[in-house]
Amino acid sequence: MSSNNGEVVRRPNVSTKRVKRRADNNGDSTRIKDGRRRRRLREERNRRVALIFVASLLFFVAVLFLHVRPKKKHNGIDTWRYERAKGLRNAVLTGGKGGSRGDKHVVKNPLTVDGMRYLDPRQLAPLPGEPREPYNANRRAKGFRGLGDDEWQSEAKLPKYRNIGPKVDYTTHKYEYPELIFDPPNDGSYPPLEQMSTIFETWGQDDLDNPPETLVEVLQHFDYQDPEQLKAAVKYRDLELPFKVYNVPELKIANKKWTDEYVASHFNGVNNGGAPQSRGGCQQSVDNFFAFHRPDIWVEDLLGPPPSLDLRWTFDKWARHAVYADAAGLPVSKKHYYWQSGIPREERLQGSDEWTFVSRDLPSFSSPNPTFFGFNPPEQKGIQCRFGERGVTAATHYDGGRNMIAMITGAKRYILSPPIACSKLGIVTARKHPSYRHSMLNFGRVTMLDKEDSRVIMSDRERGWLRIAASAPTLSTVLKSGEVLYVPSHWFHYIVSLQKSAQCNTRSGVSMFDPRFFSDPIIDHPYFLSLSFFSKISKEGNKNFGGEDDVAECVKDGDDQE
Repeated sequence: MSSNNGEVVRRPNVSTKRVKRRADNNGDSTRIKDGRRRRRLREERNRRVALIFVASLLFFVAVLFLHVRPKKKHNGIDTWRYERAKGLRNAVLTGGKGGSRGDKHVVKNPLTVDGMRYLDPRQLAPLPGEPREPYNANRRAKGFRGLGDDEWQSEAKLPKYRNIGPKVDYTTHKYEYPELIFDPPNDGSYPPLEQMSTIFETWGQDDLDNPPETLVEVLQHFDYQDPEQLKAAVKYRDLELPFKVYNVPELKIANKKWTDEYVASHFNGVNNGGAPQSRGGCQQSVDNFFAFHRPDIWVEDLLGPPPSLDLRWTFDKWARHAVYADAAGLPVSKKHYYWQSGIPREERLQGSDEWTFVSRDLPSFSSPNPTFFGFNPPEQKGIQCRFGERGVTAATHYDGGRNMIAMITGAKRYILSPPIACSKLGIVTARKHPSYRHSMLNFGRVTMLDKEDSRVIMSDRERGWLRIAASAPTLSTVLKSGEVLYVPSHWFHYIVSLQKSAQCNTRSGVSMFDPRFFSDPIIDHPYFLSLSFFSKISKEGNKNFGGEDDVAECVKDGDDQE
């Protein structure tokens, strides 16, 4: 294009401007879209944060409510985990059988019975001749936790219950011991056994305030510090025959040392003498009866509430209740409490400066070298300590090892039955049952079988088992502070705490005597070097009373079908 003066004038390229304008517009549009997307993401993030905050606040409020709300108490069991169960003492069943998941636990004819504790019959093994009852609960890693009662604390402070001790002190009671027999009879005449019903008719299980004027003992009673008597004790031990020893120096020292304050300081973490903190726990039962069970496979719908609960009590609180139980003569129908602690077997292999107070105070039980009490260290288990209060009764059971039980304070009554009695004791034989290889029977009830009393109601299964158990061969002995009871391998023991007590035990394997291993000056004696009959005891145990094979035969017949 030409201008008037002849100059060439170029017209702007309109299409180029349009392209630039469109490009600019497209850039603005992208920025706008990015901004909108960022705002949307920011708003979504803010909403999520707000929702999380609200949910957390609601959760906190719910947890706070659960902790501060008053807990209901249900007939002696005050834990929300199984409020539906109504409590052990009121779970009275006049019938009942089964074990399948469809057969729920239902309380029939519930009664409130003072001093009685009734079992769902499915907690017991089927009677001889009854079909097996498989128990196929899934393991749920569940525990049962109780709350305990606190009403007793104000009563325990009353002057009439302070510093008076037990109503009967069995550590100073009158006893009659048999004449010493240095060469153990191995013809079945020792120890002398009676029917269980006779044992409890002579002295009732729960009649703690009225024992016989003189308690007649049937087990040999050897002086630990008398070399000749200790030699005899070794003979009994290696023939798998029960006996007791007394006058043990370290038990005398521990008896003075183990005050409630001393023991509590170790469980409470006080660095007493540089010893590491000890571990222990408390259990609660609705009455005085405790039975072994595995909480992780116990299903309340099938079996009702479990026999005991874990309890978050300190040792000193347990001890205060045990003192009160002695002074008040705690009735069997009231809640009872039990404290126990285990020391792992590995502790004895550590330096003594790493031992807890139990290992330090009981060196003959914790030594890594053979002693009279721990005579086979490679097979020896850890030390178990149990602190019982008046009336606490532990259901019968057996241990695979040879058991030395030391009473540090107080006294307990032991009801022993040999391995050949297994089939009469109501041992649970279903492998998946939470009480497998243990009994759930309260043997003290054998004296009630023939009494016409409307309060005594038992399931047919419980009554049937107690009639069988009544004829089981049995002996009764009281183990008091300063004494050690030897319970041979696979012998059944049923225990009643006669008063506040502390007891520790350790289990060794089968006997294997080798004088080269022994450092005890009493054992290191020419007499022992000449003995030839010491050898590894077989699974047969004592030929007259049985052993592992008898128990295994008794238990295997009830193994679950897969």
